[in-house]
This record gives sequence, structure tokens and C-alpha cells, in this order.
Amino acid sequence: MVDKFEVMVGNKAVAYVAKLARVKFISAFPITPQTTIVQYISDMIANGEIDSEYVTTEGELTAQASALTATAAGVRSFTATAGPGVLYMHHPMHATSNARLPLVMAIMHRGVKGMQPDHTDMMSQRDTSWIMLECENSQEILDTGIMAYKIAEDERVRLPAIFAGDGYILSYTDEPVEIPDQAKIDAFLPPYKTTYPLLPEQGPDNRRAQMALWGFGMDEQARWKIQQDAMEAAKKVIKEVNTEYKKLFGRGYGNGLIEEYKTKDVDAVLVAMGTIASTARTAIDKLQADGKKVGLVRLKAFKPFPAEEFQKIAPKVKAMGIIDRNISCGSGGICFSEIRSSIYDVEERPKTLEFYAGLNGKEVRVQDLIKMGEKTLKAASGAKVTPLVEWV
Repeated sequence: MVDKFEVMVGNKAVAYVAKLARVKFISAFPITPQTTIVQYISDMIANGEIDSEYVTTEGELTAQASALTATAAGVRSFTATAGPGVLYMHHPMHATSNARLPLVMAIMHRGVKGMQPDHTDMMSQRDTSWIMLECENSQEILDTGIMAYKIAEDERVRLPAIFAGDGYILSYTDEPVEIPDQAKIDAFLPPYKTTYPLLPEQGPDNRRAQMALWGFGMDEQARWKIQQDAMEAAKKVIKEVNTEYKKLFGRGYGNGLIEEYKTKDVDAVLVAMGTIASTARTAIDKLQADGKKVGLVRLKAFKPFPAEEFQKIAPKVKAMGIIDRNISCGSGGICFSEIRSSIYDVEERPKTLEFYAGLNGKEVRVQDLIKMGEKTLKAASGAKVTPLVEWV
């Protein structure tokens, strides 16, 4: 049981998730920058590396619909998409979570108003009741995809899950990735068992499936409450799975919900998600080398949103600079809104600053993040800063 290394692009790391998780059904439709994911998977199936039914569809809506149907029938399934493809999946994505089906999907971010990456594709689906896990590098993509299956299939959760990475930046960039031994993955991730039998051989009574799919006999609001309760339960499960994975494979990502970087005894923190967090680490190193007390909090899980984690951090700092690679026009940055709402009732809550950065692929440089850190520190000192919302 020896792990091995390979230099690979992020899209190939996604393909390895399907292989290592022993996925049995894959629905595929190509869209940039996801296209080579399904190409790598196709090659692996042709070479006998993956034993799976591989279905090419005429669009993303059908890709999602066929994958949710396969999951309902009792097989571990996978699909992937990006950008406008995520929008096309919107309707069946609600159906997948409504039926409590633990389908796992990869998103390689592409903005919905252009070809370049930002987080507006996944954020547009934030109310579909899918778990949403964000990755910083290709190693994390592989690890998170495996963990996503274990989280989604847990009896306390039974919700679909997305693991995502920034398109182009990760999808087509080579870096060394450790590939876990298949036997170790098999021990960590047991075979999928459906909770709601649909076929006669799976059980004589399909009433539970009808309840899950259509809500027969339930209060009209029951399905929403069930999904909310499952999403809240997922917070604990995500932490447990992250801890177990780290114990077995030597890699974990914070506590599974957030990851703190050099936050001890700081006056301020920047909050980032995705590859911007990688660049932010270098900025934090430079700032702290200059004696400036600012750290980094990386948002790992967007859904379920780790409100409690930010409530613990808030009293320890005097300012937070929140970086959004997205915007809900007419409202503002989505992470900013979630964090600010989370800490509203904290007695000694910090000042919050909003930074829009990296939308439609705009480059975010180390010096940009240093300026964000310095501005957030200025706010922490009590000095007046303007504007409180800044486009970088």
C-alpha cells in the first residue's frame, strides 16, 4: 500500500477522484474549462482503470438528471461542469437534494459573464441545498473529492456535494499530486448503499423512496426542514471526515470548514476562498515579517456556512477584510454578507471591510493583498478608512 506522486493538472486530479472512489456511473458533457476532466475519465475507462457506465449527454441538464437517477437507483455517481453549465443544471440540482441523493459533482470555476474564472457559477446555486467545498490547489481537489463522497453518503447528511477549484488557474496548471493507494481509499470509503430502495432486489417496500422523492404524507414544509437539518448535521460530519482523512493520509484542511493561517495574536484577518488564499499566504508572510499583525482565514466550506467558526474568531480581532470573487448585484459580496450576518450578535464584533477581487479572471497580485491587509489593519486601529467597499 504505497502512495505515488504524479505531476498533473487539476482536471486530471478530478478524474482520479472518480477512479479512486470507484464510481459506477458517470454523465459527461464538455464545457471549458471542465472539458479535459471527462476526457481523462474517458481514457481511464477505455484503459480499464475505471469500471463505470459512461454516458455522454446532449447538455448539462441531462447530465445532472441522469446522474441523480443513477444515484437513486443505488450506484455511486459523478458528473462535472463549469460556468454556464452549472446554470443549466439548476432545476435538477434542486431535485437531487430534494431526494437526499449523495451525488458528487466537480466544478472548475468559470464566471457566468465571461470565459475566465470567478465564483459566480457555484454561488448562483447556493440555495440548492448542495454541500459546497472549495479547493486551493490540485492536491486538495483530489483529497476533497474523496472526502465529499464520504460526507455526502453519511446517514446524518445524505445530501449532494460539490468540490470546486478555480478554472484555468488549477484546471490546466501542472503541479505534483500525491495519489493515495487504492486499498487505503477503499478502507476509508466503503461501497455506496442506497437509503431509498427503488428496485425490487433492493427491498420490497419503496415507500421510503416515494417519501424522499415526492414527500408523500409529509407537511408541506417538511422537505425544506429535513434538508436544513441535514446541512447543519454536515458541519460535524465534515470535521470528522477531515480529521479521519488527515490521520490516514497525512493531509487535512483546517478543521474542514475553515483554515486559519498565522492568526495567533493578530489584530486583523483577511478572509479568502480558493486560489486567492494561496496568494494571500505570501502577502501575510510579508506583512508579518514587517511586524504587521494580520492573519488569514480561508473559507473551505461555503455550504454549510461555518457561522460558528466566525463567531469564535470575531471577538479575537478588531477588523476583518473579506475578499469576494463574486457579487450579488444589488446586494454585495456573498461571503461578506454571510460572515457579517454570522457575527451580528457577537458582543465585540470587528469592523468588516469588503473587497471585490478576481472577478472574470482579473489577476489578484501579492501587492494587492498586501494593500488589503494594510487597509484592514488601519481599520483595526480605529482609524477611519474609505471606502469600506473596494474594487481591487
